Amino acid sequence: MCPQCLPADLPPASRADAPPWSLASAFLVWLTSVGLTLVVPNVVVIFYVLLVDQSLVGALRQGQLPPRVALIFIISAFVAHVLTLAISWRVVTGGGMRPFLATLGWGWVPQFRWAHAVGLACLMLVVGPLFEKVLPHGETELEKLLNISTSVRVGVALLAVLTAPLVEEIVYRGILYSALERAWGRVASVAVVALLFGAAHFHQYRESLAVIAAILLLSLVLTLLRAATRKLLPCVATHLIFNGIQAVVIIVHPAKAPDLTPTKEAMLAALHLLGLG
Repeated sequence: MCPQCLPADLPPASRADAPPWSLASAFLVWLTSVGLTLVVPNVVVIFYVLLVDQSLVGALRQGQLPPRVALIFIISAFVAHVLTLAISWRVVTGGGMRPFLATLGWGWVPQFRWAHAVGLACLMLVVGPLFEKVLPHGETELEKLLNISTSVRVGVALLAVLTAPLVEEIVYRGILYSALERAWGRVASVAVVALLFGAAHFHQYRESLAVIAAILLLSLVLTLLRAATRKLLPCVATHLIFNGIQAVVIIVHPAKAPDLTPTKEAMLAALHLLGLG
């Protein structure tokens, strides 16, 4: 799938199809979603340590992430997703003046069904290991997190399936892509959304160029799918299946020996500002 492959009979967004939100609003939603993902889990963990269990301060000072803190960190990510969804609803509906899903372009097209979503997700999952053979690959922050405990692995798997595909597709392929396409056209919009999605995941996977390449490929394919179908549901379905398969692997694949020292610079910096670091 490539920009040249986009159907010629689908014109750029017409005035009737154009999103009712501005490009500035779309970028604000994107920035807010990234900020919430970074800030909310750290803030929740910090206040948990301060108000509930200050005995954890010593471990955090040493850069360790005890299983209980890691699990709270993951649960807090669900909160960040819910807040992002609420902000997205406000922008898309204009405060309840418009239908949420219909305005986003929710729905299927006859040429794309669940079977296609399964095939596309499986194809991208096959490409990932190939990237690891030709590109540098080190243990990522996520991989370190998964080795902490079984409960953490289950929490990450649930996050990857229950909220991440829906929230990320609404922000990137729903709100952001629609506004960019109206302002800059399809080709530029596909490129920008794909890069922004990759940029938002860079810190989490910065130790592995192979994983970053796989994330960029996933984003590019999903954005091209949005451009080709003009619908959001095919993107959500493909993303859900992609994450779902990985979630199963996360749960059933045996973990390595626990490593309690994944880097958490933001958390440690905040502890320092509170006088605990």
